[in-house]
Amino acid sequence: MSTVVAWLLAALLVVVGVAHLVTPAKVEPLVPEWWPAKRATVYASGVAEVAIAIGLLVPATRAWAAGVAVLMFLAYTVVHLDDLRHTSGATRASATTGGVITRGVVNLAYAGLAAFVWVG
Repeated sequence: MSTVVAWLLAALLVVVGVAHLVTPAKVEPLVPEWWPAKRATVYASGVAEVAIAIGLLVPATRAWAAGVAVLMFLAYTVVHLDDLRHTSGATRASATTGGVITRGVVNLAYAGLAAFVWVG
């Protein structure tokens, strides 16, 4: 079962990682305003997501990649929750209080799936 979850997470990470690389302007608003080098961060996270996806597909690196994915998803959760400070007057659904909380919960779910793969 953990192999199936690893493959599903890998598919998700490839799609999201490529989106970071191909359409960075759409992802940049998710990076906090206080974070330096937003565009470079978006590109770096896209590369990391694709690399983790590849690691999840290879049995010899699957556990390591899943552990890194847990840390990445938890870090994304913290960053998304930072957005709670800026929800008043939000114009995008994902930037409203409900949207920000949803993004945090979804990232926690992804972290849980990655942890499932990590422990095997």
